[in-house]
Amino acid sequence: MQENTRDIPLANPRHELYCQKRVEGLTQRQAMLSAYPGRSRWKPETVDKRACELEADGKIKGRMAALKRLAAEKATTSRAEVLAGMSETFEAGVDRVRKAEDGKPLDYVAVNAVTQLGKTLLDALPEERPEERGEFTRDFALLIGRDFFRPHMLMATGAQAEFWCKGGRGSLKSSWASIELVKHIEDNPGEHAAAVMKRKNSLRDAVYAQVVWAIHELGLDDAYEMPVSTLKIRKKSTGQVIFFAGCDDPHKSKGLKPPFGFIGFLWFEEADQFRGMAEIRTVRQSSARGGERTFTVYTYNPPRTRDNWANKEADRRKDAGEEVFDSCYLDAPPEWLGAQFIADAENLKQTDEQAYRHEYLGEPVGYGGQVFDRVEFREVTDGEIAAFERLHAGQDFGWFPDPWAYTLSEWQPGQHRVITFAELGGNKVLPTEAAARIRASLTWSDGKNPDGSAKEPAYHRLRVLSDDAAPDQIQAQRDEGVDARSAGKGGLRSMSYRFLQSVTWVIDPKRCPNLAREVRAAEFELDEATGEYSGEYPDGNDHWIDATRYAFMDVVTRRGAYKNAGRG
Repeated sequence: MQENTRDIPLANPRHELYCQKRVEGLTQRQAMLSAYPGRSRWKPETVDKRACELEADGKIKGRMAALKRLAAEKATTSRAEVLAGMSETFEAGVDRVRKAEDGKPLDYVAVNAVTQLGKTLLDALPEERPEERGEFTRDFALLIGRDFFRPHMLMATGAQAEFWCKGGRGSLKSSWASIELVKHIEDNPGEHAAAVMKRKNSLRDAVYAQVVWAIHELGLDDAYEMPVSTLKIRKKSTGQVIFFAGCDDPHKSKGLKPPFGFIGFLWFEEADQFRGMAEIRTVRQSSARGGERTFTVYTYNPPRTRDNWANKEADRRKDAGEEVFDSCYLDAPPEWLGAQFIADAENLKQTDEQAYRHEYLGEPVGYGGQVFDRVEFREVTDGEIAAFERLHAGQDFGWFPDPWAYTLSEWQPGQHRVITFAELGGNKVLPTEAAARIRASLTWSDGKNPDGSAKEPAYHRLRVLSDDAAPDQIQAQRDEGVDARSAGKGGLRSMSYRFLQSVTWVIDPKRCPNLAREVRAAEFELDEATGEYSGEYPDGNDHWIDATRYAFMDVVTRRGAYKNAGRG
């Protein structure tokens, strides 16, 4: 951060006040209420959630860091200042002795007191040495979790070049990888870096945003060009490039050709989503060419099933004597994760320990290739449905041969349970016809009148979270009175699948025969050559599954699991 701009307050005065209060030592909640007094009427957990969201903003983080540095500077007395004060006192005393003005002798008691105080301060202050490291190096150690001190040391000393890192949500593995990537660019001006994911449409909201976060946290914003449109980051002074590649086809990685030198740092994010080590080796062989060595980092949340290839690979490495780096949110500074994250984790621990162990501790808890191993197929009674109060509707658009698919479910967060009890669908269904059928499914009677008679059925205008790929159909349904909205599914396919895997999913097979058929048939792909299950979720024959995923996309993002906040 430049000297002449670091003390410029934020344009939003409430945000500026929030940052000041946080630096003064107030908690997130206290700072939020100081900046927004009207929110004192809100529920405490809502205030905490908003504070966490605010602090995830890069501008807020940067301003708080600047205020902390300014406060530290103002509170610090240097050795030079102490020596200067002592020197001035001594010179003044000598001058008074020489001049002997109005016959009064020098006050040696005062001089001795000041001198003794100066000696005391000098003994207390740390020895000043020439600064051998820049601000970049000093700040770096403050940005990684303690689980990553050892891999950082091994990388910094060159003792190891390959790092297999697994952990649950909030374990800081992606934060560490992105910091190391930027550090590598800074330390090796002749080399480049690449962050690779299985799916290209996940890059912008995942690894790209994570690397931008790392650059910002290291105070290097002005040193890099970061155009989102190209998905390439370039260091201005050297021309080094950070590539971001999706490997729907692993052979496309041959396109990672740096303008000079070679790719010296390769990061595989969500490594479990690749089809296996053979596919990853294809990417490595084609992208990391021309150099003596390339640091390679693999980060992922362990898949639910122990039979997944990534979990087996971790075991293989351990058995071969290699280090596998495990990380967990419990080892991360709580203030980095926020109060809401901790509360969500503890709540899941109480309501569903198995899901907690998988999501937060990163433990594989299932077997085999079945995608959904926590499903109950049973009748959902009319009495249960009448008591539902957290309904979620979703739809996946299709024409032929892919069908239009719609589901209606109940969300029971206290039990970490989803109950799907209604579905619609078919081929060649026009948007207007689909809208009419949705309206019918959301029309029912709300209890009885005072005289005991049933109330007239009424249409309940619930949100219908929909496939983003068909905005014209969404608008056509809205014109018919259906509250159809984009689900915002971009980059969240695997995350929404993991959500449905983590819950107890109750499906009424009589009311939802198509969904039941798809869920029963959903299996990870089995590589016939190796006999291992891939990390890819099946694509195809999943229309009603997709409709249900979309229905809960707001829950997935609201839980904070999959919004990139720089501490993943």
